[in-house]
Amino acid sequence: METRIAFIGFNQACSRLATLLADREGLEVVGVLSREVPQQWPVALDPPPVYTSRRDLFRTAAPDLVLVAEEEVEEVKGAPAHCQVVFVREGSPLARLLESLPAGGVTPLSREAILGTIDICSGVNVVEAYTDPIPKLSQLLDRAMAFSGAALGMVLLPGDEVDELKVVLARGAAAEGLVAETLDVKSSICGSSFDSAAVSQGLLRPEHAEYPYLADTGIASLISFPLRAEGRVIGVLALGIEEGEIEAVKMPVLALIADQAGLTVLISRLYSELETSVVTDSASGLFNKHYFLHQVKREVNRARRYSLNVCLLFFEIDDFAGYLERNGRYLGDFVLGDVGNIVRRNTREVDTAARYGDGLFAVLLPETRRLGAMRLAERIRKVVEEYPFPSRVKKEVEKLTVCVGVSSYPANAENDNDLLEKALAALAAARAAGPNNVRLYSDDLGEESA
Repeated sequence: METRIAFIGFNQACSRLATLLADREGLEVVGVLSREVPQQWPVALDPPPVYTSRRDLFRTAAPDLVLVAEEEVEEVKGAPAHCQVVFVREGSPLARLLESLPAGGVTPLSREAILGTIDICSGVNVVEAYTDPIPKLSQLLDRAMAFSGAALGMVLLPGDEVDELKVVLARGAAAEGLVAETLDVKSSICGSSFDSAAVSQGLLRPEHAEYPYLADTGIASLISFPLRAEGRVIGVLALGIEEGEIEAVKMPVLALIADQAGLTVLISRLYSELETSVVTDSASGLFNKHYFLHQVKREVNRARRYSLNVCLLFFEIDDFAGYLERNGRYLGDFVLGDVGNIVRRNTREVDTAARYGDGLFAVLLPETRRLGAMRLAERIRKVVEEYPFPSRVKKEVEKLTVCVGVSSYPANAENDNDLLEKALAALAAARAAGPNNVRLYSDDLGEESA
C-alpha cells in the first residue's frame, strides 16, 4: 500500500522529511503547493510536482497525508475525507523533531515507523487547560511505550521529601503496585535523569532504588527522560526494557514526548493555581470573601428548603493593627497564615472558612446548632490564645487573642444577609466586652447594639 504525501508551504523541516522519504518504498511525495519549486527543496532529489491551487493539489495529486508549513494557514479546507493533515510549522513538535535529524537523513526507519512518528508528533500537542494531568500523561506514556517497544512505562514527579521522586503513573505488566511508591534521587536511574536534566539509562542493578520493585518483573534496563518545562526539570518519564535497547533513531521522538509531558504537568499546575486563586486568600490559605458570601447564600437557601440549621462565626484578631505596628506586615502575613491553619485544623470538610477582612475571619457551619457553634467559637478562641505567634520586638513569641460573634439561622436570622449582620453584631458586642470574648447573638444583644 502506497502513502502519497503533499506539502502546503515548505521549510527546513519539510526538507529533512523529503530527504528521509527519498527511495523509501511505499512513500511518495506527490506535490507541493507553491508558485515554484521551493528553494529549500533538497538539491539531490528530483523536483516535485508544483501546484498553485489547493483544488488542483487535492484533485490531481490525491494525497493521503498533507504536511502544512505555511504560518498563515489555520485550517485546510477541501482536503479529501481520507486525507490526514499535519502541521509542521516552525516550532511545532514534528518540525523540531525533523530539524534534529542528521542533514543526510540517514535512518533505518521503515515506512510504518516514519508514518507512526508523524502520527505521534501530530498528536502530542498540549492545548487543553485542566487541573488533572493524568489523562494526558497516560496518553503520552502509552505512545512512548508503543513507539519504543518498552514493557514498562512510568511518570515520576517530585515527592513530599527532598531528593525524592514519586511514581504518579505506571503502565505495563510490571507496573502493578508501583503508583505512589517513592525513589531516592541520588541512588536511582530516574533520579540521575532528574538531577542532570539529561537522558539516563542503565542495566537494573541491586544498588539502584528501582531494583526492589522491578527485580522479578523481567525488566533488564531502564531509560529515563527528563520532563522539562520553562527551562527546568519537573519530573521524569521512564521506560523499562526487557531485552536489547531502544534504537538511537527513536530517541528524539521519545525526548519530544517527554517534553510534551513536562508541558502537560506545567499547564496543569498553572491552571490549578489560577482556579485556586480565584476563590482563595493567599495570606491565610482560606477562601476569600467573594466565595464565602456565595456559600452563605447557597447554604441558607438549602437550610430553608430542607428545614436545617446553619450557624455563622465572625472572629477578629484583637488589636491586629497594633501587632502590625510593632512587627511589620511581613510577620503579620505569618500570623494570618497561622490563624488560617488553626481554623482548618478545627473545622470540618463541610464547613467554609474564609478571611473576610484584614484581621477578620468567618466560618460557615452547615447543619449545626447554636451549641455546636459556640463550642467551636470557644475552641478557636482558646487555641489562638495559647498559640506562640512570631514577634520581632520581643525576639521570642507574642500572644494574641480573638473576639468571636455567633449567629444562627433560623433561630435569629431570616435570610443570608440577616445571618451575616447578626454575626457582625455579636462580634461587635464581644469586642465591646473586652478582648478575648465570645458572644452569641440574641434579641437583647441586638437592642444593645442599636
